[in-house]
Amino acid sequence: MSVAVNVSIRYPDVPVLERPARARADGFDVVESWWPFPTAGPAAAEVDAFCASITDAGVQLIAMNLFGGDMAAGERGIVGDRPVEFEDSLATGLAIGRRLGCTMHNTLVGRGPVADAAVERLAAACATAAAQGSTLLIEPLSAVADYPVLTTGDAFALVERLGVGSGVLADLYHLAVNEEDVDAAIAGRGAEFTHVQIADAPGRGAPGTGSLPLARWLRSLRAVGYAGWVALEHVPPAGEQKVGL
Repeated sequence: MSVAVNVSIRYPDVPVLERPARARADGFDVVESWWPFPTAGPAAAEVDAFCASITDAGVQLIAMNLFGGDMAAGERGIVGDRPVEFEDSLATGLAIGRRLGCTMHNTLVGRGPVADAAVERLAAACATAAAQGSTLLIEPLSAVADYPVLTTGDAFALVERLGVGSGVLADLYHLAVNEEDVDAAIAGRGAEFTHVQIADAPGRGAPGTGSLPLARWLRSLRAVGYAGWVALEHVPPAGEQKVGL
């Protein structure tokens, strides 16, 4: 397993285009990002500027979210009710992926039940992603009562409906906050996770600032054969402590 950092949550006080350089200055050469634009269909100049910020910093982008709507207002995905914006976001995200070698795109599914039409749209998007060697990630979330994907079981059930080009993002922080048995999830299907993120709880802080047994969980992931990335997706640390990977 290798370590990446999420530049969006780690550097919220820094302008979007300066975050990759901050990550590089902090010793990270691999990063992931939330959707870096204010709209689902950014102008070409915005996309060019974001891509340049990655390449100029000398970091590798491995994962980025697709547009999730107005996150501050509580939206968590638009695939079900805003299909045109979803398609714009997908096209932009995959184009960035081709330019930068980013092959994973976290895709929030929207609040409430996932309608059949949304599943069909997501499945088609996954097939489009797979055609260029990319994967759309399905992630369980916490703190959103009506979000339909709360556990690894929920995520794998949806991925099985979506088929090729889909995968499970296991954020161990979200799983723990949702009171999932993380040890059992890792033992049962940890080798099938496509991507992993970590933060400590309470507080979504840096590893070592809370009570989660992150080191044990990471050792267990290695033991079951998970060999993907582990991304630090936590709020800015105040004296971060290292966790053995």
